[in-house]
Amino acid sequence: MYHIISSNINNNNNKSNNKPSGNKNDKTKFNSKILVIVLIGIIFHAVFTLSIFDIYFRSPLVHGMTPHPINLPAPAKRLVLFVADGLRADKFFEIEESTGKSRSPFLRNIIENKGTWGISHTRVPTETRPGHVALIAGFYEDVSAVTKGWKANPVEFDHLFNETTYSFGYGSPDVLPMFLEGVPHMQSESYPEEAEDFASDASKLDTWVFDKVQQLLLNASSDQELNRKLRSDKVSIFLHLLGLDTNGHAYRPNSKEYFDNIALVDRGIEKIVKLIEDFYGNDGKTAFVFTADHGMSNRGSHGDGERANTETPLVVWGSGVRGPLSSDLQMERVASLRGKAKEKLPVNMETPSNWKLSSFFRSDVSQADIAPLMTSLLGIPSPLNSVGVLPTEILSEETPQYTTTALRANTLQIWEMYKVKSSSKQQSTLIFFSPFTKLSDADRMFERIEQHIKLSQWEDAQILCHEMIDLCLMGLNYFQTYDRPFLMTVITMGYFGWIITLSLYVLNNYTSIGLENCNQQKLTTQIKRFKTLSNYLIFIESIALVGFLLATDAPVLYYLYCVFLVLFWGKTIPSNIVPLYIFISDSFSQVSSTRGHFINTNSSANVSIIKNFIVLAVSAISVMELLVVSYFHRGVLSLLYQILGVVSVFFFYNRAGKTSTLLKSLWVLSCLLMSIFPSLPIDYGSDTKLVCFGGILISILGVLTSFFKFGNNNSKQPPQQQQQQSSQQKTQKSKKNQIINSILIISILLSCFIVYTTDSSLEKKIGLPYVNQILSWFLLVSSIVILVIYRGKGFYDHWTFLCLSLSIPFLLLSISYEVLFFGNLILNLTLWMYFELKVDNDHSIPKLVSITPNSEPSTSLSFSKSALKSNLMNITQHDIRRAIFYIFFCYVGFFGVGNIASISSFEISSTYRFTTIFSPFLMGALLLVKIFIPLLLVAISFSLLNNNLNVPRPGSFLIVIALADIMSINFFFLVKDTGSWLEIGVSISHYGISNAFIILQLLLFAVSALLVPTTLKYINNNTVKSK
Repeated sequence: MYHIISSNINNNNNKSNNKPSGNKNDKTKFNSKILVIVLIGIIFHAVFTLSIFDIYFRSPLVHGMTPHPINLPAPAKRLVLFVADGLRADKFFEIEESTGKSRSPFLRNIIENKGTWGISHTRVPTETRPGHVALIAGFYEDVSAVTKGWKANPVEFDHLFNETTYSFGYGSPDVLPMFLEGVPHMQSESYPEEAEDFASDASKLDTWVFDKVQQLLLNASSDQELNRKLRSDKVSIFLHLLGLDTNGHAYRPNSKEYFDNIALVDRGIEKIVKLIEDFYGNDGKTAFVFTADHGMSNRGSHGDGERANTETPLVVWGSGVRGPLSSDLQMERVASLRGKAKEKLPVNMETPSNWKLSSFFRSDVSQADIAPLMTSLLGIPSPLNSVGVLPTEILSEETPQYTTTALRANTLQIWEMYKVKSSSKQQSTLIFFSPFTKLSDADRMFERIEQHIKLSQWEDAQILCHEMIDLCLMGLNYFQTYDRPFLMTVITMGYFGWIITLSLYVLNNYTSIGLENCNQQKLTTQIKRFKTLSNYLIFIESIALVGFLLATDAPVLYYLYCVFLVLFWGKTIPSNIVPLYIFISDSFSQVSSTRGHFINTNSSANVSIIKNFIVLAVSAISVMELLVVSYFHRGVLSLLYQILGVVSVFFFYNRAGKTSTLLKSLWVLSCLLMSIFPSLPIDYGSDTKLVCFGGILISILGVLTSFFKFGNNNSKQPPQQQQQQSSQQKTQKSKKNQIINSILIISILLSCFIVYTTDSSLEKKIGLPYVNQILSWFLLVSSIVILVIYRGKGFYDHWTFLCLSLSIPFLLLSISYEVLFFGNLILNLTLWMYFELKVDNDHSIPKLVSITPNSEPSTSLSFSKSALKSNLMNITQHDIRRAIFYIFFCYVGFFGVGNIASISSFEISSTYRFTTIFSPFLMGALLLVKIFIPLLLVAISFSLLNNNLNVPRPGSFLIVIALADIMSINFFFLVKDTGSWLEIGVSISHYGISNAFIILQLLLFAVSALLVPTTLKYINNNTVKSK
């Protein structure tokens, strides 16, 4: 072989001596060469998925900074932080229509009479850990840190509790351990993980926290050491209140349980505030901060940049905090919420009328701004990695000197980060270093700030501090993205190299465009030339790239990106392009030389094939681009389904034998029904009756299969022979098969019963019935086991068995109309296979003709294919069309009942038939099973088609991968790190999903190959034929 990922070029001369069966087996099996491509593909996509974090979301943390104290007496001696996990801003601030009162009267009174209020704008991912890191440490975790663990610090960082004298924390075991490491002066206590039960009222978790703080203050009366600690300066008390998040997941944020929990939190805060003030003798030296780490969508989930997830309440009062002001004094109509990417958000948006807060001054902040706010109230240095900007309008107007000095310390802290970042990048870049020029006169700006402070020109000093912070954050962002142009070029060329490699390999090995029509003498000569070219390319690319990476002290991952670039453009493309180059060169040169003399038939046909291939490629790319649009507008899937249903009947399936009008009408109807689901809202909530109704419909479909004959009615055999076959078929219909299908249908009905009784029990707050839980796990495991060990007796029998088996776990994991979607998907795929098989078996349809010595050339839109397709095992235009349909069906299965590109689409309540105890990994695994089932069903149908149409699985697989990667390139360029956090979060999700889709195909093809025997054939009326 010329190269490990080259086509079978050197073996081409020996093909004529091989038996047809040998060639066939060579093309149908995933041989060592294909397995190497698969392995490289897995590594390639895994590595390149991480590339966006190097390009867009590198960790912002740097070390070696010097803390900058405020050096003035702090307004507060202690600070109490209340974090209501999962509290939405609108549900907290709005006035109830029924009562005309606030759900949180105590905090409402604080807003109107004592403190300040606003919206804290969070960032994606809107999850518990990143939210608390932003609140307490002042920086936003890079998104990749989410994969490093949920309960422990993924990286070492400075935070509020580090700088305090003593800290006390109470709450969830998922949050408090994040801030305990390396903080010996912090005392904390958490309830057991088992207490986070979605089947019970989670407000008891908040009551537990309030009781613990009350006990802390009571214990201080008898514990002198504890009393001393509590009465020290620079003390913080942290209350993490998880009840709202748990109740929001279980009952949704519009539920009575969620609203009652808000009222309970309000009463608990009122109680704690009174206890603390009494404990300290109302000394007026306590500051209070109330906020949330993230919000909650109407679906009872969070994680993405939906507004309901990113807007959380902020109420601040106590020592050092200004009182309420009139909205007439609002400083600016639009304020800049500073942070990485310096997002602009309308701070003084129109406050909703049902909040009845329009007359009060509103102070919106970026979530990271709360960290320097709290440290400034205590008079301690800001966390070293904080990018938050002190919201000066929240601090008391009576102490402008302290406010300005605190902002100056905040500015110096961010400037310190910038200097370390700039110095680090300059040291690692040996040549071609380009500094950030906008801060060249930074020393002069600091001199002006100091001068304004000496002259008591507080406002002027604050304005300069804000300008300096803006420039420093711009500088930090500049060095964060310093390597971006180089990396984007490498990644883009890597993707194109991979797609071209796969396309050339398929052309050379599974069509006649490359190898079969090459001049063998030229092939041998050109191989030597291209091998020399390849060696030169590898040498030049390696020297250039490695030299640049060494000069810039690049991380190891950069070298991996470049390895793939050299591999594809220096080795695999030159290896595979030789036959295609000769084919194109010969075709056009011969046509050109014969003009005006005679027409070379073979050359004309070759040119036509090339032109038609270009048309097919453009069509495939167009469909992929439409699927890209479907990520943003699910209605595109509906439109494509409607077009598919109508167009296929008139163009693709119009000559599918003597298929009845009824079946064609049923196909169109199933496509129209499928087009409904992507248009439905993703906030579908829970509807147990729909789940049960869908399960009953699938059971009815299972029963009807015994009356439906999935056969080839176009058989040209004598009637007597057909009658004998029919009689044999009835005899062959195994009792075992009937029993298995009957058991599966009964299991589906049992699953409906489990869903109904479980949901009723949870609604009554009785909890998850133990018997139901055991049965759910038994049905889930047994349905998977039977998939592996049982095989149907015929093509259609096996398909029916697989559909019924997969319906059981999907039904148990459904909460609304998803089961209706799944049932209609089964019907749709069944009809799709039926029509594809009828089209292929109809010999009146023009076949794609191979240019071989034994056949006349064809100019049909095709690659190549002879009447002896089963022997040649080549890819045709129909096979590529089916691959496009397959990708489309996969995306329908992926997006059909929800916007999976949004993290919030993962309905945690789908797992309540199996567990109600919060376990992110178990629940996540169950949700992935639910997502995987429709995709597996699509993959099985595609595998059945490939088996029966003698399409080489490796070639079909490589086509799918190459087409799907077109979308990956799109999403790579659509990734954003500026604009709204919704746009940023969605762009990351889209890119990750598109790459995961590629890797997922490897799993789907492997699993479907295990579940679909290659001996299973669609011949006539469910018969079986072995190869």
